[in-house]
Amino acid sequence: MAQFDSKPDPDDLHAQAALGCMLIHKDYAGVNYYAVAGAYGIQKGPFLDSDTLFDMAFGDHWTDADDDWIGSVTGIAERVIPVLENGGKVWVQEAGQSNITADWIFEILKTVPAATVKANVIVVQHSQWNEKQTAKADLVYVKNTATYFAIDDGNAAVGADWGDRGPYTTLEYRSKDTKFLAQAKASSNEKAQQLWTEADRIIAAYYPDGYPHEWSYIHFGGVDYSDCVENWWILSDEIPGNDNDGFWAKYVMNEPPIAE
Repeated sequence: MAQFDSKPDPDDLHAQAALGCMLIHKDYAGVNYYAVAGAYGIQKGPFLDSDTLFDMAFGDHWTDADDDWIGSVTGIAERVIPVLENGGKVWVQEAGQSNITADWIFEILKTVPAATVKANVIVVQHSQWNEKQTAKADLVYVKNTATYFAIDDGNAAVGADWGDRGPYTTLEYRSKDTKFLAQAKASSNEKAQQLWTEADRIIAAYYPDGYPHEWSYIHFGGVDYSDCVENWWILSDEIPGNDNDGFWAKYVMNEPPIAE
């Protein structure tokens, strides 16, 4: 489960493009995935619609919770229940808030035993801000009913004096360097080129004068796919050099056998 809030920051669009690049790599040809747009909580600000990017990155394997929350909850539950009933695990990339996770866990608990859900639904969250923007009751509910991992913030450099959320270290998946977006939009990896070009197009449509907030590396023409440290952690991903250059070499500038 890859669940993106896309509200209000544009970094989720970079994470959607980055995850799309991962999913076409041969290493992840067998991954069973389902993505969610509009998995937001109580925060203010605009929702950034990226339906075209979701189509590119995830094909038919996604749902639009901003458009239809209840239908999305039902659809997620219908996909999750068979996995759990067949002894599988459901890993949740919480690239947003946990409101919708609480709702679909409530639905699956009508069918699946609580002990099974607690053991086999694993929620991974890298952002304290996301937690603070989750309805308090929903966050408590998710932590009580599922297995919950708070991993280090993917915006922080390894060893930084902030973003340390416990024993689960992550990489820094963002950079102010403008080379990364330029390389992605010119990549000979056609799918990666399309994904990053579309992400950049959508952000530019919302912010034609550039993203105004300097706390975001997107403001400087850089990249921020920090939510994807959750994918890195869930999949035990191996990145050359454990840095942005390594991610780009493996997933963006490569010419992989397509996993589709």
